[in-house]
Amino acid sequence: MNDVFGYIAYGENELYHRGALLSALKLLHHCPTARIVVATDRTELFRAYPVETMLITAEQKEQWSFGGSYHFGIKAGAMRELLQRANRLLFMDTDMYPVGDPSKGFRSISATHSFMRLCEGPHRIYQSALPGKNISIGGQILSGQEPMWNSGIVGIHRDNLSAMVDAFAAIKAVYEVTDTWAPEQFCLGVALSQNGRTISPHGLPIRHYNTRGKKQFAEPRVHAFFNACGKVPVGQQVAKAGRYRLWRTPADLLRQKLRRSP
Repeated sequence: MNDVFGYIAYGENELYHRGALLSALKLLHHCPTARIVVATDRTELFRAYPVETMLITAEQKEQWSFGGSYHFGIKAGAMRELLQRANRLLFMDTDMYPVGDPSKGFRSISATHSFMRLCEGPHRIYQSALPGKNISIGGQILSGQEPMWNSGIVGIHRDNLSAMVDAFAAIKAVYEVTDTWAPEQFCLGVALSQNGRTISPHGLPIRHYNTRGKKQFAEPRVHAFFNACGKVPVGQQVAKAGRYRLWRTPADLLRQKLRRSP
């Protein structure tokens, strides 16, 4: 079975690229045999590491973002390309990182079952904006009552490539009527729930820093890791990354609270 861990990193913000690389190093610490593919517009940043890269071209970014109007479309387009390199794909956003071996997740991925980070339930704006707009995914007219699944983590089988194509085809229309950042994950969740397919939360040993406070703590630590360790041998970087903390202790939380106090 061709099992692939995938990341997507693009743009000028160094945190996305370094976040993907540090997560990949942590992954290699917990799962040394992992096959990792990073879709990126800056392949040179990953050249020294035991990961594969898939170039995201300027033309693809323009096409997938609908002329620059919705940049999360790049994530949807690149994830579709990643899936074509795998039988089973376990995708993580760059602010997700394993704290144990997540490879057991591949066992729950099948042609009829996917997993995503978590179910957020119906979205208030979608409930009011989508009825009567005649937007469909895979022949299903969207009502806005469909649950929103978070795509920070996605486990998907290659047999569901057509579902990803159906999801991508609806993103622009959903974005235009909702004016939110979430059409990419909403459309994917709907598509993966059709025709007898199911989705569940991932349940894997993966943490994140995708909230404001967690990111404020983690971002300087991501940069500090590569400033200190970026030139040591890769094997040493993997060992150090496996022990490197990106989560906050109670003392860290207290310091953040005190800094925010007037």
